[in-house]
Amino acid sequence: MADDTPRLGLGTFDEGEEWDHTDTVEAVDEHAIVHGPIAERPVAGEYDDELFHATDQGITWRWDASSEDWQYFGGRGSAEQPVPGTSHFEATRAVHARTAETPVWNVEAHGIEGDGETEVGAAVHDLLKTVDKAGGGIVYFPPGRYLLERTPLVGDDTIVMGAGRSTVLEGTRPDGEEGRALLSNRGYDATEYDGASNWGVCNVRVDTPKTTGIMPAHAANVRLENIYGDHTYNHHIDVVSSKNVVVDGYWATRGGESGSDAPVQFDAQYSGASWNGVWDGSEYTLVEDDDTPTRNCTLKNFEIAPENGPEHGVHLHHGSNESITIMDGYITGCEYTAIRADSDEAVADLTIDDVSCIDNARGITLGHVESGRRELTISNTTIRTDGSDLAAGSGLYAAGFDGAAISNVVVDGPFTNAIIFDDMDDLKMSGITAKGPNDQGFRFRENVDVTLTTARAADCGTDGIYSGPGSSVAYGGVTFDDVGTQVDIDGDGETREWVTSESS
Repeated sequence: MADDTPRLGLGTFDEGEEWDHTDTVEAVDEHAIVHGPIAERPVAGEYDDELFHATDQGITWRWDASSEDWQYFGGRGSAEQPVPGTSHFEATRAVHARTAETPVWNVEAHGIEGDGETEVGAAVHDLLKTVDKAGGGIVYFPPGRYLLERTPLVGDDTIVMGAGRSTVLEGTRPDGEEGRALLSNRGYDATEYDGASNWGVCNVRVDTPKTTGIMPAHAANVRLENIYGDHTYNHHIDVVSSKNVVVDGYWATRGGESGSDAPVQFDAQYSGASWNGVWDGSEYTLVEDDDTPTRNCTLKNFEIAPENGPEHGVHLHHGSNESITIMDGYITGCEYTAIRADSDEAVADLTIDDVSCIDNARGITLGHVESGRRELTISNTTIRTDGSDLAAGSGLYAAGFDGAAISNVVVDGPFTNAIIFDDMDDLKMSGITAKGPNDQGFRFRENVDVTLTTARAADCGTDGIYSGPGSSVAYGGVTFDDVGTQVDIDGDGETREWVTSESS
C-alpha cells in the first residue's frame, strides 16, 4: 500500500496490488472542500483548483496556480464581508424570496418608507394590488410609522403583518374628509360577502387621529390579530357587512375623538347609509349599502381601557348583527356603556362570555325594541362600578329577545337599577347577583317571561324583585339581603315562588 493522500489521509494503492484506483482516490482528495473561518485559509494552496469554504463569509475560494492567488468561486457573502467587487446582495434576494406556501413581500424592498414623514398610501395600495395578482402573500411592514394618504385595499389570501407596537399605521386626510377608513379590502363596494376573503392584519399599531382604523367591508374569513389601538377618529376596528371575522388579541388605550367613538364596532351598511367608506386620495366612496348583515364574528382576548372616555367600548351599530361573540375581555372607562346595541336594531345570537365591565357608567345596554331579536347568552361576566358619580342607569339592560340565558353574572354598584329587562320571552337566569342599586335589583319592567334561580339581591334601595305589567316571574333559591321590599308586583304582573318539597 502506498502512502496516504496528503489532505484527507485516504489510503492509496500502487499498481499491481489488489486494486488500482489510486487516481480516483487522489482526485477525491484534491477536490474535497476544506471548511473553516477565513483566518484559517492557507496563504497559498497546495495545488491548482484547490477549494476552501470560509464559513464566516459564506464564500468558497479557489486557488489559482497561474496567478498564485485565491479567487472567488461561489457563495453569497455577508453584509460585513461581501463578495469581492460587489455590494452585499443577500438582503435584496431575501426580500423577494418566495415559496409556494408563504410568499413574503417586504415593503422596504419596494421603496415604502416608514419614516413618519413620507406619504406611502398609494405605494402600499399598488403593492397590495401586485400581491393580489400574484395570488396573495404576506406583506411585511418593518418597525416604523407609515403615513397612508389614501385607503389601501387588501386582496384575497393576503396578510398585512407588522412587528408589533413598533409598526404604526396612520392615515392623513384633508379637512372635511376625516373618518375615512385607514385600511380596507378590495370589493368593499361589492354586494353580500363578495369582497376580498381569507385576508388579515396582525401585529400593528393603529394610531390615526384623522381616520377610522381597519374596516373589513363585504368581506369574508378575516382575521385581525394583535392590534394595538391608540388615537383614532372613530374606531380602531369597524366590521361592516362582513362575515367570519375574528379579532383575537386587541388592546385599546383610547377611543375615538369624534361623536361615534367606540374602539370596536360591528356595523351593517343598510340602504341609504351615508357613512363607512374609503378614500382614494381625492374621492370618497361608500361601502355598498345592500343591507348585508354582519354575521358570525368574534372579539376575544382583548382589553379596552381608553384614557379619553369614549361613550362605548364595543358597539353593535346600525343594521342587522347576527352571531356575534364577545369573550375573554376587559372594558373600563366608558361614559355611557361598555357594550351597547342600538335601540330598534336587529340582533340575533349574541354571546357575551367571561367579560369584565369595570368602572363604566353602565355595563351592558342592549337598547329597547319590542320584538324581533333572538337568542342572547351572557355568562361568567362581572359588571361593577364603584363611584356614584360615574354609575348611571342600569348595570345590565336588554329587550326584545326570544330566548335568553343569563348565568354566573354579578352586577354590583350604585346604578339606578342593577338589572332591567323589557319584552323578553323564555328568559332563564341562574347564579345572578344584583347588588347595590339605588332602586331595584331585578326589574322585569314589562312583558317579561322569566325563570330566576339561585340568585341574590342585596343592598337594594327599594325592591329585590319587581314584576311589572305583563310580566311573569317564577323564582326559587333567591336570597334577599338588606332590601326594602323583597318582591313587588305592579299592575297585572305576577310572580310564583318555588317551594322545595320534602319527603316525609
